[in-house]
Amino acid sequence: MRRAFTTFMIALVWSASAFAQAPAGTAAPPAGQQGGRGGGRGPQGPQVVSPQVNADRTVTVRVLAPKATEITVTGELLNGSQPKPMTKGDDGIWTATLGPVPPDVYTYAFNIDGVNTTDPRNPWVKLVSSTGLASQVEVPGDGAQYYDSKPVPHGLVQIMTYESKATGATRQAYVYTPPDYNRTSTKYPVFYLLHGGGDLDPGWVMTGRANLIMDNLFAEKKAVPMIVVMPLARGGGSLGLGPAGMSPGIAAAGNVTPGAGRGAGAPGGAPAGAAGGAAGAPPAPTGPAPLQAFAQDFIGDLVPAVEKTFRASSRPEDRAIGGLSAGGAATINTSFSRPDLFRYIVILSAGAPQNLEELYPKFFGNGATAAKQMKLIWLAAGDEDFALNGTKTLDEVMTKNGIKHSFKTTQGRHEWRLWRPHLYEFAQLLFRDSKGAGTK
Repeated sequence: MRRAFTTFMIALVWSASAFAQAPAGTAAPPAGQQGGRGGGRGPQGPQVVSPQVNADRTVTVRVLAPKATEITVTGELLNGSQPKPMTKGDDGIWTATLGPVPPDVYTYAFNIDGVNTTDPRNPWVKLVSSTGLASQVEVPGDGAQYYDSKPVPHGLVQIMTYESKATGATRQAYVYTPPDYNRTSTKYPVFYLLHGGGDLDPGWVMTGRANLIMDNLFAEKKAVPMIVVMPLARGGGSLGLGPAGMSPGIAAAGNVTPGAGRGAGAPGGAPAGAAGGAAGAPPAPTGPAPLQAFAQDFIGDLVPAVEKTFRASSRPEDRAIGGLSAGGAATINTSFSRPDLFRYIVILSAGAPQNLEELYPKFFGNGATAAKQMKLIWLAAGDEDFALNGTKTLDEVMTKNGIKHSFKTTQGRHEWRLWRPHLYEFAQLLFRDSKGAGTK
């Protein structure tokens, strides 16, 4: 198996002022020069500052589109509201002010005469969203937040490239090792953290800030040091490595119309209907459920690659898996099919059909013996999350079978503002009685 590693130096956390603190109404620069860009390229039009984070935690966005007839803003920045129309100025700059919103990281995008696009003045881009690419902006709080970079020891994120026999493609996983990893000879417990159907393998680092959250938890001694593996949570290959990654990647970018129960049966997830519970979803299949493409890769290729390359414990007691949305569905398919591999399961904003026991007899059979060996089963969804009903169904099935678990409903929708705090919370519960972090 060929394997390559690229050190991925994380520099994704800007202060909001890096983009946005210039005062509104900045005058247009001289003809032929666009604020800080240099001349010699002909007239560039008026300077556009966007996004602009204001002191009252509102955000002003702008786009130069003199020929457009209608522009709206979409995304998490609207805080659940409908798309907001922008106002066109005499200089061709369209403007909208959104919020105020609580401190957090938000996505947003423009819809210009029916075409979704990122903010061309904002280089901070989320690779995938429900509308394709999206821009991101951080509204700061009072001091550094739990997901911000702080002056603490930082772990290392590497990109592991490996050949997947199960999928017939080259795939990547982002692997976080804790700050003390290179100063010890111990083996560490491993948490496999899966992105959702509207994301790719970099998602938990670039948008979820998992590495910074873990840095801060370790510095505060609130979590057991662990390796966090963030793989491509679907079939096919990773983007940028060859043609095998194109179709799944393009589908994830919003170019395929989602079916009923969106977010539930996205690529790489559980069988159709296994995570949504939405009206109009296709009938749930009869079991046992087959291993999906991700689960096949996970068992046959990903875990062996991780355990061969990193000082990763191979004990089930030192292995956890969790994911959001379609990654939660992939977590169900993988862990419920092979409960012998895990002792910790985390499922965010994903659920199950009523016939879950039939689909996964290894998990629920014999009085749910395998399920009851788990040290932690942690379920969560938002109170405005379209996956809430499916997660409630999963909770009900667990309760019916006498399986110890926790189910948390928190304020929020099906977005990263829900899942970042979930990671901060449940990561503190993993491997508390593990011997893996001190095993030679």
